[in-house]
Amino acid sequence: MGISLTLFNSVFDNKTHKRMDLTDWQQFVDLLFDLSKIKREGKRDAQLMSPAIYKPDTTRANVNVDSWAGWAAVDIDDYEVEGDLQDDLFNRFGSWEYICYSTASSTLSTPKFRVIFKLGRDIEDHEIRHFWFALNTELKSVGDKQCKDLSRMYYIPADYSGANNFIFHNSADSIDVDSLLAKHAYIDKKPGSSFLERLPDALRDQVASYRKEQLTETNFQWNGYRDCPFFPKNLAMEYQTISSTGWYYKMYQIMVATAGNATSKKYPITAQEIASLCRELDSETGNWYENRPIEREADRALEYVYKNM
Repeated sequence: MGISLTLFNSVFDNKTHKRMDLTDWQQFVDLLFDLSKIKREGKRDAQLMSPAIYKPDTTRANVNVDSWAGWAAVDIDDYEVEGDLQDDLFNRFGSWEYICYSTASSTLSTPKFRVIFKLGRDIEDHEIRHFWFALNTELKSVGDKQCKDLSRMYYIPADYSGANNFIFHNSADSIDVDSLLAKHAYIDKKPGSSFLERLPDALRDQVASYRKEQLTETNFQWNGYRDCPFFPKNLAMEYQTISSTGWYYKMYQIMVATAGNATSKKYPITAQEIASLCRELDSETGNWYENRPIEREADRALEYVYKNM
């Protein structure tokens, strides 16, 4: 899979025409290692790069972002290193492929650095906030969980004057984007969202429990996903047409839609019932969920619906 990046001359540069398309991840690794050898006085002497790919002939703005092209970066400034940094990071997320390099403000006593992860596929614009939340949740919040800037950009690596400079590369698997999205449900708490969404999590849990108790209509029966009145037939058709990637994310959408349809009819559907319907569909389309904790993901989908219905 190719890797792309958009370059900017400074934080004030909003032109998006300086796009670099690389043939593969290794070419990206080589580029960053080459850049890390160039001596620079500081950040003002360096370009910035972004994983964001923009709509043609537009400026740097969230509404103009089409996708993140094959990589994502996390800035880590306040990190207590346990022993050797390279070993420490490997112990935390060594199952993923990444490049780690120091920033211009890194010192021996306080290392500051950036970790760039290899993605199994591009992140579409509507997925970015969810992906960012899921990634940082998986990383146990070493970065900011809220993605406020789809156009986020990062200073390139360099041999910065007076800094503790370093760069290293971990070769492993790319991030399975669909699996990560399915694992960590996301609620976009934007300013101006509903009163319920702004409640503390403990109160929202109480509301969810109360709503669950109101589901008393049990006069529904079905034999499988085809005749289930709650199963989203349109999403099932989309799932059946997937040919390369996106199964896990689409299946999670199906779980949420099934839970939502059932609760709207006041039927107390269970995670086991949702999982059974989804396994039936999956068994006809490649068994992608054969070894996944589908009941747990169905339970997470139910929780999401109870808190947002």
